[in-house]
Amino acid sequence: MAEKMDVEARIAHFLRVSQDPGATQSERDTAGREAERLLAKHAIDRLMLDVDGARRAAHEPIETGSITVRGGKGGVALDVVLGLARVAQTLGLVSYYSDRRSPGARVGDPEAAPHVLLSVTGFRSDVALALPLLESLRTQAEIAVRTWWRGDPAHRHIPRYDAHLARCAFVQAFGTGAAERLRAARDEAVARTGTALVVASREAEVRDWVDTHVRLRSRRDRRSFSGYGRRQGYVSGLRSTGTARRAVPSGA
Repeated sequence: MAEKMDVEARIAHFLRVSQDPGATQSERDTAGREAERLLAKHAIDRLMLDVDGARRAAHEPIETGSITVRGGKGGVALDVVLGLARVAQTLGLVSYYSDRRSPGARVGDPEAAPHVLLSVTGFRSDVALALPLLESLRTQAEIAVRTWWRGDPAHRHIPRYDAHLARCAFVQAFGTGAAERLRAARDEAVARTGTALVVASREAEVRDWVDTHVRLRSRRDRRSFSGYGRRQGYVSGLRSTGTARRAVPSGA
């Protein structure tokens, strides 16, 4: 247990360094890559324990964690969440969200700041490792879209609603790019250790737990986008190694 906590503390430390404005760009990049390397390695180490049967005597519980993305209907909060949901799926978690951007949706406190609540369900250790990474990517996506938009004077001439849709497309695609990068690293580790069946079994168990214990309302978000913003956001997500400044594509 001590070793496990040490690894989790190291991952949290590297994620903090990757967002530290006082660190150099090289330090932030290195810290972001090290955090993701440790996360992938630690996840596979736990899977190997599953294969060996060492954890079956004390089965790890399934739990739910959450992060809050603040913003109203005129912002990109919902689209940030939809992008992060793709990252959570890549990490083997089941995600769902509560849209609390309007007063009627903020039950008990209609005066609270509008936000979208992203919930992720999985085995306890997986959730504990994923939440700091999702928080980091949330910050990166929000900073990257602002920097990208303000960095091109031509954006001032785009109609307001089209500009909003472009920013929404950017942050959604940011999540897709980050998920693709993480999926490649995870698939490589799974193939190297031969744990594909264990991964599939764990993910199926989490989905069954959610189906049994969580009442989800099916919803279909009718959201339209222009293609503008998607490519830039996807490239930013691919490059998001833990530092928001690195995630902004040059000359986009």
